[in-house]
Amino acid sequence: KNMRIIRKHKLTIIGIVLVIINFLVKGLFLANNSLGGDEPFSVYHAQMDIISIIQLLSAGNNPPLYEILLHFWIKIFGISEFSVRFPSLLFSCISLWFIYKIGHSYLNKRIALYASLLFIFSNYHIVFAHEARVYAFLGMLTIISMYYFMGIVYDYHKNAQQEVNEKLKKRTTTHFILLTLVNTLIIYSHYIGFFVVWTQVIFLLGNKNLLSKHWKKILLSLSLMLILYIPNILVIWLRFIEFSKGTWVRPPEGFESIYNMLWSFSNIPAVTVCVITLVSVSLLKFIVRYKKEQKKLLYVFVIFWFAFIFLGMFSISYWIPMFLDRYVMPAAIAFPLLLGICMDYVIKKPKYNYIIPVILCLLFIMSAKPNITNKRNVRECVEKIKEIKQTNTLVIISPSTFMLNFSYYYNITFFKNYHSQKIYSRIHQALISENIYAINDIKEIDLKPWHHIAYVDAAADFSSPNNNIKKELDAHYHLKNTFQFYEIFNVFEYKKK
Repeated sequence: KNMRIIRKHKLTIIGIVLVIINFLVKGLFLANNSLGGDEPFSVYHAQMDIISIIQLLSAGNNPPLYEILLHFWIKIFGISEFSVRFPSLLFSCISLWFIYKIGHSYLNKRIALYASLLFIFSNYHIVFAHEARVYAFLGMLTIISMYYFMGIVYDYHKNAQQEVNEKLKKRTTTHFILLTLVNTLIIYSHYIGFFVVWTQVIFLLGNKNLLSKHWKKILLSLSLMLILYIPNILVIWLRFIEFSKGTWVRPPEGFESIYNMLWSFSNIPAVTVCVITLVSVSLLKFIVRYKKEQKKLLYVFVIFWFAFIFLGMFSISYWIPMFLDRYVMPAAIAFPLLLGICMDYVIKKPKYNYIIPVILCLLFIMSAKPNITNKRNVRECVEKIKEIKQTNTLVIISPSTFMLNFSYYYNITFFKNYHSQKIYSRIHQALISENIYAINDIKEIDLKPWHHIAYVDAAADFSSPNNNIKKELDAHYHLKNTFQFYEIFNVFEYKKK
């Protein structure tokens, strides 16, 4: 009896085991890295009330939905590194579940397993499961959205192959409702989420039979999305105008940028070369056998999903730069499925069809880094400042935005003492009381009273060109020590000449 139950629920059990493995691989070193990059920004603002979060972040590079969710989380679990990153780990586990479900429901069981293993042991996805930012959430919503979209396509073919099935019709309606809700959440989580919606719409426009069958539901779904998005219409228009003037992201550099992005998806260069070869051979085989492969519409959709978003963002980036690892998450979440399809497609002979999947999955597993660095050793940097700081030491931090990172590790009470109107005023004043000044230009501070200075350079020249801080310090002080912290933090200790 137990064996019958296991056989009946075999696929579910395999999926649960894979989720547990994903949880362990990505959760083991969850709090190992310092909070870095924009993580303190999200955590700091998530402490505020909901109205303040919406008002302050709506003018930023992405909507405030993630910070609103994080707000309720930290109310219960606090703002430790482990706590604020745990939701991203959960989002990663849910993403894996839907990757597996897409595989075994709409492709095949082998692809479900291959894609799941590649996702679990992808350093790219480990990084974002370890980050208290929106991107793991965006990936989760993308894969859920595509699951329901592919369900609509799958149900259409089911109906086409048999008499009208009322159960299938109800399921399709349910999928449309859920797709509408999830897509609304996607575009409220990040502006890049619109690429997910465009992918689905363009694919439908290219499939006339599917479009003619569901055009009313499609139109209703898009209309409801727009109605639900009305509160953010003006905001996104203003952000689009701002983005069109240029962003801090650099334009792509041809094939090199494509290769580097695929490298970030594939762990190491050797695996990247294998992946490019695999996809190229699969594409060539598909072109040769195109007429025989036309019925595999869902397979084609996964390929289109990845290619449209990946290459679309690459192309647009020559006009509005956005081809950045985190922004291509909606394509990256399709990458394991794409490789799963290619691995299953290249060799079909039963005796040999497991060779490529075994090799590629092993390469991903062996090159995975569960303890991968986020290249932001803030904790160590602040500890060094505490070590060299004396009663009469002036500490300079640049750029000024680094005060969030710094205060989190210097004195977390400073970080928790937020202000919803004068955003960083309390942190700023608390740091000044400790002789710590966060500045963007040397003109903002009088150096004359100080004989001992510690300067924390957190890529100041990138954020504030011509800040002249180090130039002025070098001119009037003796450089006693230099301390470097991977990847962008430098601490310079000066004494009066």
